[in-house]
Amino acid sequence: MTDETGAFEPFMAAGLRLRGLLADAAEPQWMAGATPVPREDTTERSRGMVNDPVPTAAADKRRLELRAAVIEAERVLRGADAALAQAVGSLEAAQTRWLSEATEPSDDG
Repeated sequence: MTDETGAFEPFMAAGLRLRGLLADAAEPQWMAGATPVPREDTTERSRGMVNDPVPTAAADKRRLELRAAVIEAERVLRGADAALAQAVGSLEAAQTRWLSEATEPSDDG
């Protein structure tokens, strides 16, 4: 008998951790990272154009890194899902063949 828990439990733990991290990153991946901002209670007037937060968020390096990590994690997760589905299919087919051969009479007599 193989020790399936030796590989299965760490895999499941990593999957659960990935699930939590993806949930935590769901909203922040679309927002600029926290940066220090000038105080708004100052008497100094702003200079220049009105600040548009959309380009700031779109170009934020930390947001882009987070988004790339989310995309990669989702890609790996889809690959793992496909690999597990293939392993399940192969194992089910092998078990079915094993069971059917065990119940069929042999050709020897």
